[in-house]
Amino acid sequence: MKRYFWLIGLFVILAQESWAFVVSDTLIIDGETIYIEEHDTPISDSLSNSRKNDFKEKRKPLIWGLDAAYGMQMTDFSISNFNNQELVSVNGFSGISNSTFYHSGASVGGYLRVHRNIEIGTSITIFKGGVSESTALLNMSNTSVSFYLEEDQIQHVFQTEVQPQIFELDTAAVTTFTNMFNISSFQIPLKFRFYVNEFTLKSKWKAYGEISPVYRSFRLLNHSSDASQMLFINASGDFEYLNLVDQRFQSFGVLVGAGSEFQLRKRVNAFVQANWSFPPINSSDNNGANYFAQYSNVFLGIRVLIGDDK
Repeated sequence: MKRYFWLIGLFVILAQESWAFVVSDTLIIDGETIYIEEHDTPISDSLSNSRKNDFKEKRKPLIWGLDAAYGMQMTDFSISNFNNQELVSVNGFSGISNSTFYHSGASVGGYLRVHRNIEIGTSITIFKGGVSESTALLNMSNTSVSFYLEEDQIQHVFQTEVQPQIFELDTAAVTTFTNMFNISSFQIPLKFRFYVNEFTLKSKWKAYGEISPVYRSFRLLNHSSDASQMLFINASGDFEYLNLVDQRFQSFGVLVGAGSEFQLRKRVNAFVQANWSFPPINSSDNNGANYFAQYSNVFLGIRVLIGDDK
């Protein structure tokens, strides 16, 4: 009896394991056996993949624009004797170290915003106008003794031979006249502009500072067809004439500027700006004349935004 019991128990256990084995791999419906196969599929995040496919990084658009301005340039200009610095010009002897001349000009250029409050740009600036220097004609046959200034008038003391080996001193006022020249300047600055504030709903103004390495080219043209002569003198009576010929001189410098913008429309701003140039320009010719120019300028202009800032 006990033996039958163990046989029945063993059969039940084997039947259960066999049933479990079959169910895990097959399905029996109405006597038909359906085999179930399992395939390993890598688990993936479909949402993450679709996000990568659908999402494209949005690049910030370039913000750039154009500007144009009309301005006035103030130029301190003078000519000196480079070879003999003891001699000074007629203006210098009269106490006028240099003269200030005002020239009009224009500028056109472009800019690129590289930061929220920083822009770089460049432009071409052209100014034209006239400059002048005083000179005089002396009697070359007389022996010069001295020059002196009396009531803003230069007086010339010289010796005149009235009889052989007999001289007398005479004094005459020096009659001066003006040498006129045309001067034109061509400038290309590389601008670095820094804004100190931004436009707001309450304020349409913003201020900025600017520093610009600049290439400067000046051309000086004589009005007359012949070379002009310029007189240089000193108190001891020494004098010398130098021939002034057409000149072209170039140099690099720095412009330091400050200004303000006013928003007219969303893409159009008006601006006003003042610049100061450093260092002064000094250029000498083969005749010994040295040309000095120190300038500053003021601009009033328009800036137009081309790139999209949205």
